[in-house]
Amino acid sequence: MTKRHALAAAIGLITSSTALLSVAENGEVPEVKVQAEREGLNLQYSQDTASLQGADSAELLNRLPGAAVNSNGPLSGIAQYRGAYGDRVSVHINGAHFVGGGPNAMDTPLSYAPGTLLKELSVTRGIAPVSVAQESIGGHMQASLQRGEFGQGDEFKTRGQLHSRLSSHNQGTSSSALFYSSNQHHKLGASISYDHGDDAKFTDSDKVKNSFYERDRFDLFYGFQSDDSGFNLNLARNNTGDTGTAALPMDIRSIDTDLINTDFYTQLGETKLSVKLSYNDVDHTMDNFTHRTAPSMVMMMGGMPMSMPMNRLNTADGSNLSYKIQLQTPLTNGELRLGFDSSDSEHNALITDPTNAMFFVENFNNSQRQVLGSFVEWQLETGQWLLETGVRYNRIRSDSDAVNFAGMMGMMGSNATQLANAFNNADRSRNDGNLDLVAMLAYQFDRHTTLNLGLAQKSQAPSYQERYLWLPLQATGGLADGRNYIGNLNLDSEEAHELTLGVDWQAAAVYLSLQTFYRDVDNYIQGTAVSDMSLTMAANMVSNMMPGNRDALQFNNVGAKLYGADMAYGKQLADHWRLDGNISYVRGKRTDVSDNLYRIAPLNHRLTLTYSADSYQLSLESELFAGQNHVADFNGESESGGYGLVNLRGQWQFSPALKLSAGINNLFDKAHANHLAGFNRIANSDIARDERINGAGRSLVAGINYLW
Repeated sequence: MTKRHALAAAIGLITSSTALLSVAENGEVPEVKVQAEREGLNLQYSQDTASLQGADSAELLNRLPGAAVNSNGPLSGIAQYRGAYGDRVSVHINGAHFVGGGPNAMDTPLSYAPGTLLKELSVTRGIAPVSVAQESIGGHMQASLQRGEFGQGDEFKTRGQLHSRLSSHNQGTSSSALFYSSNQHHKLGASISYDHGDDAKFTDSDKVKNSFYERDRFDLFYGFQSDDSGFNLNLARNNTGDTGTAALPMDIRSIDTDLINTDFYTQLGETKLSVKLSYNDVDHTMDNFTHRTAPSMVMMMGGMPMSMPMNRLNTADGSNLSYKIQLQTPLTNGELRLGFDSSDSEHNALITDPTNAMFFVENFNNSQRQVLGSFVEWQLETGQWLLETGVRYNRIRSDSDAVNFAGMMGMMGSNATQLANAFNNADRSRNDGNLDLVAMLAYQFDRHTTLNLGLAQKSQAPSYQERYLWLPLQATGGLADGRNYIGNLNLDSEEAHELTLGVDWQAAAVYLSLQTFYRDVDNYIQGTAVSDMSLTMAANMVSNMMPGNRDALQFNNVGAKLYGADMAYGKQLADHWRLDGNISYVRGKRTDVSDNLYRIAPLNHRLTLTYSADSYQLSLESELFAGQNHVADFNGESESGGYGLVNLRGQWQFSPALKLSAGINNLFDKAHANHLAGFNRIANSDIARDERINGAGRSLVAGINYLW
């Protein structure tokens, strides 16, 4: 590796370096890489996709340093990175930004990336450059789906891949087929995938009720490339059927999503022009009575208490149109990147009662959020130093139409009227101007060691739920804490000031990549007691008549800080033996009061011993999770205990076209519950109501991958 390439690799490890979970083109076995830039330093460790216990690709984030998953259901994993989760973490699919259709994040971004079609899942290590995403206060992730490869000559060749995986703990099946024809300039193809699973077992006889799932996806794609230009177009239909979400107040009945994304690039002299465009449209229905018993509300009728079921059907939709235009050009021993981008989304949600035609609640009515951004980024190399700086400005406009409701009686109705009137009479239009600043520096100490430093100011405007949730409900973007929230029209944008320090070291058979970080967040958005005194009594009265019978919380600005460290490391022990691991620690605190941030991943460590031969590979893996006792008292978050799991996996390259895999997850059938798993909201389950949801027991996983 030349000095220039080594230094480019080093800066990649602090800027655009990513830990990649990628599926090899000729088989099922992916590898995780700490990879720098395009020519960079490959520090790698491997992990078999047979480790997936279900169909949610988000589960694979647990294998990347600093990353974790807030799991609300079998297809509803919310990405977490260094303690930030939800909308704070930017997640793109094939380079495109998509929005979910429902107000409780049942269709998270990674739910649109089926595991058997996944080619690559990456996490930008540390601070995300301003060019990769509009809002990335908590980091950036990218999932890429299989789209085949261009050929080598003018002749078209037809290729394909069949991939299927079975898991025993939920009788789960995940299958996909990819077909395409390509030459050196053109590529045309289609793919289809299907995922289905029953309730997951956590003992031989006990199940996680409402953990079943069903999803299918259809794609058509076309690609073109020449010496200096390229174009890609993808059309997709993603349908989620009956799927349980035991940590949320409703289950998925259907999520029907159309997705379109296209990108174009061309070389204009020394300058590269790239354009990206994406659009998605979601229709989403969920209810609390088809697959669970609806909660009841006690009302006084004729002086006598009567229990009335609260059957609720929520019909929601969402759409988003995004584009990005970027120029890259050489400048003073480096590269200048500049551009502008836009994201325009809209959300609606209507709650009804199929047993009462007079009842409805406009949960969200034409809630809009538009982000217009511009950025400049410069990467400069000089001697043993490499510097990257970036500036981004976002203008965020949000608004919502007036709301209405009917069918609420007595005190609940009068208090709901007060809340609706306050919302409708207010100025609901908001404009935020946010400035992001990034500076990152790498110094190549010697040919083995690189030291790095990162400084950033990152901002994030409030989500539509945080601003426009007018009635106390659990439509909170997947918080899943069981509390009822109302929004706050007067929220300020979150502003984080972050410092990262790290070292990357590589020898012939050993690698280590360590980063420490400290992030101080002004105006952190979290639920606290209702701050608007004119709404306190009405909000609490309504909330106490809802399931849970507790006072409402309101999204408010507080102070917060997060700090910790994560490391990836590995060593080649002998010709066929390799050891790879990663460890992550994050601590989240409020700074305005003595409390902890909600739902933060505990200290965890993963270590894998792998034996590789010419045609097969065996891996023994240890997962260790510490207990989490730094919990959010204000949210009523429960502490969790630590646990350790052992997994065994293997794969066999039976022929150049056929690869078989098998594994046993949770080999010793250890009872456990991940701290981020959410709490059970289902009555008459094998898990007590409001108890943390158990992880799967021992599970056999088998897969087959066939290429032609």
